[in-house]
Amino acid sequence: MKGRFHDVVIAGAGPAGLHAARCCEKAGLDTVVIEEHKDIGRPCHCSGLISANLRNIVPLKRAFVEHKVRGAVMHSPGGKELKLEKKGTAAYVIDRTAFDSYLADRTGAEILTGNRVSGFRQRDDRIEVSAGREYGCSLLMGCDGSGSLIREKLGLKPKEMLFGIIAIAKGSKDDRSSEFVDMWFDKRWTDGFMWKIPRGDSVEYGMLGSNAKFSRLEGFFGLDRYEKAGGTVPLGPVKSYHERVLLVGDAAAQVKPWSGGGVIYSLTAAGIAAEAAAEAKKSMDFSERALRGYEMGWKARFGKQITAGMAGRSVFKRMSNSQLDLAFSGMARVRKLMNKLDMDFLTGKGTEITRNRPAQT
Repeated sequence: MKGRFHDVVIAGAGPAGLHAARCCEKAGLDTVVIEEHKDIGRPCHCSGLISANLRNIVPLKRAFVEHKVRGAVMHSPGGKELKLEKKGTAAYVIDRTAFDSYLADRTGAEILTGNRVSGFRQRDDRIEVSAGREYGCSLLMGCDGSGSLIREKLGLKPKEMLFGIIAIAKGSKDDRSSEFVDMWFDKRWTDGFMWKIPRGDSVEYGMLGSNAKFSRLEGFFGLDRYEKAGGTVPLGPVKSYHERVLLVGDAAAQVKPWSGGGVIYSLTAAGIAAEAAAEAKKSMDFSERALRGYEMGWKARFGKQITAGMAGRSVFKRMSNSQLDLAFSGMARVRKLMNKLDMDFLTGKGTEITRNRPAQT
């Protein structure tokens, strides 16, 4: 096989792939990232609301932070409201394209855009990745998103696939500058939820569910002119370690079942995957057994949260609107406890996501 041999080939230049590349390079691994789209961060498929845990992983920059919020107002089907808030910042609203570009600039790894990974072959001493031409490597990281080809080739499927759709509109001045996100739960519209996020100079309206459609979004919020975005959201993690292959982020369905978000979990898993890759190279053992520590690592960080979230999702799907109203009454009685939780359901030491916490800038 001709061409340079790499320690790691990463499929996908989203947050998971780009952060994994940086961590791999810092660990001394020769790494290349292969991205199917020509422009990093485009097209955008995801919402830009990310918990304040982001500052524990990467330095914050004005280039991608558009706004800050300190809480959320949750609306029940019957009109009940539950307001959750923190003294400081609860979440950042970021420009996902600018954020991905920033992550790309941080890595020293080679990034090949406009190249789509179309397949791979596992050999005894290497893995051969097809993406226009052949790339040889010791380890392949599938960071290729919710519709992961790597996951498909391994014959794996998440438990559930939802649709997340986004409409960006001008909105009123009060909506644009609000310090709170609004969330609506109503089974007449979706089996997930709807939201309104202030973005500083615009407003993001969204819907998550198996039946999410722009016509429903327009009807609920009375929207007319807006910019569309969206994509699929996988729920229920799949096996993430295989012979010479690791799945990271949405490709592994490392997604929060209660919100459909996954950036914090993806970035955390990316760092753990890089550690596993470095250990594998040190021992020259890229077997499934040797890579099992990766899955053990990310499950120790947030596996219980996902498991609990999937159980909650199962209960939520069976609930009627009247039962949701009753649930809101129950949550109101434990408001103080809920205020201590963050969007990732990490508290205390759980927020120390990385060993070396970078300075905030």
